[in-house]
Amino acid sequence: MPLVAGTVIVVALIAVAIVLSLRALGEIRQLRRELDETQRQLNELKAATDLMATPPPPLPRTRSSGLEDLRQQLRAAHREEGSEE
Repeated sequence: MPLVAGTVIVVALIAVAIVLSLRALGEIRQLRRELDETQRQLNELKAATDLMATPPPPLPRTRSSGLEDLRQQLRAAHREEGSEE
């Protein structure tokens, strides 16, 4: 009788181990699918940012003429505004 009970316990433990293993494999497959999907989305985002990347705007030119040139430009702009009105 103890031999039969021991055998039943061992078979039950093996069955539980198999069920737990199958569940773990299912979860691993699901995680793998999620990882693959995330990697695909990341690659799409990288490709989109590469397409949209634009070169930086050019740096402003340095002015050697100084304040007098700026004053002349300001006066010319005021004259243009006065002629439009």
